[in-house]
Amino acid sequence: MPALRYLCLSDLHLGAAYSCLVGTDAGGLPDPTRRSDTLAAFGAALRQLLQRLVPPGAERPTLILLGDVLDMGLSPMGAVAQSFAVFAREALVDADGQPLFAPRVLCVPGNHDHHLWRAAQDQQFQAALDTGRIPRDLLQHTALYDQPDAPLPPSPLLTRLLRSVPGLAGMRCDIAYPNLALVDAAATRCRVLHHGHYVDPMYRMVSTLNAQLPGLARTPRPADSLTVAQLEAENGAWVDFLWSDLGSAGSTGKTAMRLYDIMRDGGASHAFSRKLATKLVAWVGKTFETSGRAALVQGITLDQLVLGAVDATLGQVAQSQRASYAQTMTAADTADLAWYIGGPTRRQLRRTGILHPEKLDLGFVFGHTHKPFEDRLPVAGFERPVAVFNTGGWVMDQPTLTPTQGASMVLLDADLNMAALRLFNDPVNGRMPPVRAAGVGDFSDAANPMLAALADALAQTSGAWQQFSGCAQEALQQRARQLLDDFFDAEAA
Repeated sequence: MPALRYLCLSDLHLGAAYSCLVGTDAGGLPDPTRRSDTLAAFGAALRQLLQRLVPPGAERPTLILLGDVLDMGLSPMGAVAQSFAVFAREALVDADGQPLFAPRVLCVPGNHDHHLWRAAQDQQFQAALDTGRIPRDLLQHTALYDQPDAPLPPSPLLTRLLRSVPGLAGMRCDIAYPNLALVDAAATRCRVLHHGHYVDPMYRMVSTLNAQLPGLARTPRPADSLTVAQLEAENGAWVDFLWSDLGSAGSTGKTAMRLYDIMRDGGASHAFSRKLATKLVAWVGKTFETSGRAALVQGITLDQLVLGAVDATLGQVAQSQRASYAQTMTAADTADLAWYIGGPTRRQLRRTGILHPEKLDLGFVFGHTHKPFEDRLPVAGFERPVAVFNTGGWVMDQPTLTPTQGASMVLLDADLNMAALRLFNDPVNGRMPPVRAAGVGDFSDAANPMLAALADALAQTSGAWQQFSGCAQEALQQRARQLLDDFFDAEAA
């Protein structure tokens, strides 16, 4: 079989109390300087797995961190950095302290670690200044392909943290954003990797607003003409502020975390939105001496306008792809995914030299939803259904254990054959599915050498993965119990 070339992980949320990779102290409180039992078991099992997949002397695979690896939006920077260093120590070196992966890690930031992209933009701009050139503006996005003639900007933070770990002194991390494409030698097979936040309509809210209010732009622009550069230019600033900058904001950050918890729940978010809108209307009425019942335009009152604005922003959190726990993908989610692949991604492929993207054997890997799956998706503009893999997430941020939530990692060989290692789904009724290898679930799985090799390696390391499953189940159940204790007020019941 072709050698293992890439391994993709996402949504580790390192630094967050709700990540099952973050350790606890003797009192059960989160301690980012400690490894969790889940992380220790994962590292041990991963080392055994890679021994079977990477022959002695072969080139080590490249690790791709597919966003929300750091929980920068809701956790202090010190906790985030400490937790990443612990993760690197436990999962990125072998038993002899040697690197498991190639010296260069690739990171495709998400919404919770979007600030990594901001830092990379600054780094690239300053590097240009060192050559005597003043760029017109910050880099809008990186090159779609990882090529020597278009080097990716470095991540100073992740590089320094990697090099702080014994055995990883030669490592570095580069940033690709918002998409990274891997293409085979014949340019007929392509795998696009994206964290997934711009698949979710909540995170492209400003673009949606601009499309509805063409007066804000020079010319009207329908949503189906957006490019990845426009998506980031219009939405990146507020995504960075709200989801990637509040973790170190002291009491404000703690308030944001509480708000995040509230908005995870549909009922709680509806009640909160109503209260917030009422207070805003009262403030506007007092400040501008007007009534909430006053008609502003076309019979719409101030009350209605403010409530609509709040509901369209904060109220949408509980209805986002991340918060829909009953289904892996709703019909609306599937339509949004097809829109992103067939729209911004297809346009980016065409602009970067692929004249006929519709003929590609295309795969799309993303995370964000914390609900892993593998499937094929018909997408307008492509002749063949697109192979779609979701890497899930490693958190328990609400107390409902549902079988849709879980974590996965995606492996690709040198020919870009893909397979998923389904690590866990939430335990339901005390039972958790075992770790398993998965393809897209159609006839192509039988001829997928990456899937066959992964299934064989998993069978040889089943004991280590059973140990991992036990640790993950205990961590998720414990976190669910803790959340219930946090939110259930027995005296008020």
